[in-house]
Amino acid sequence: MATQLDIGITDFMKWLSSLENNNNSTDCPVFIKEFVKDRYLIFYDKELLKDVIVFFKDCIPWCNHCEADDCGHAGFAICLKQYYTRNGSIEV
Repeated sequence: MATQLDIGITDFMKWLSSLENNNNSTDCPVFIKEFVKDRYLIFYDKELLKDVIVFFKDCIPWCNHCEADDCGHAGFAICLKQYYTRNGSIEV
């Protein structure tokens, strides 16, 4: 049984796959608008049809939309933060 965090991880994998294939796949569930390391992430959620903001406080994500730290948006943000730490940049 998948948790909400797992759904965010799956969404990250779809985003990463579209990035690596240089396309904006319709299968990709999000569009990253802004990422400020250790502060916040703004992205467009294609399922919700709205922008979502995930803040980081003491390295813990907090989704402003879900008002939770264990939702799919937080799971996506954790993966994106790790990706940024390893690669040093994110294509927005």
